[in-house]
Amino acid sequence: MKASCRQEDECAVMSWFSAPVFTRYWQHYHQAMAWYQRHRRAYSKAWEAAYGPPRPRPRERRYADWQEDGDEDSSSDGEIECDVSNMEISEELRQYFAQTERHREELKKQQQLEAEQQDRYVPADHDLHGASWRSSVAPPAERPGERRAAEMRKLYGEDASKILAMEAAMQLTFERNCDLKRPKYWPVIPLKL
Repeated sequence: MKASCRQEDECAVMSWFSAPVFTRYWQHYHQAMAWYQRHRRAYSKAWEAAYGPPRPRPRERRYADWQEDGDEDSSSDGEIECDVSNMEISEELRQYFAQTERHREELKKQQQLEAEQQDRYVPADHDLHGASWRSSVAPPAERPGERRAAEMRKLYGEDASKILAMEAAMQLTFERNCDLKRPKYWPVIPLKL
């Protein structure tokens, strides 16, 4: 009784994929595999036409050295011994190592800069005005607005104070409306995929 139930269970498990529900899937699968085989044959023909017949690869020698002395290597715990005492290092190799080290340093610096920039991003669900973590603890190096006033005088001449006043009024109106209505900010998310 148990043997027949076991066989029925195995048959049910083995034949779930041949249910009529999956026929469309299997049709698609067979079409895709036929296309793949045709594409592979066409690619190999194009390769042969362009570069000649492919060279045969020695597949049987691929892991032959592992099979011959497999018992001896298993006891060495995967350590590889290499005698570098007689090895000469050319100037080119030294330059290569130096360049590689410079590249590593540059990459570390770039990653640190990117991490700092990532820390400056404001999450989309946080308010910009309430972000006290963005403010600096150090006192300002110059009087606030002094540089801006100098730029405005250079651009607008005598009317710089009027334009500064209009800009300040517009900014205050904007901030007052933001305080009253508390709008949600549209998320500006950088695409770093």
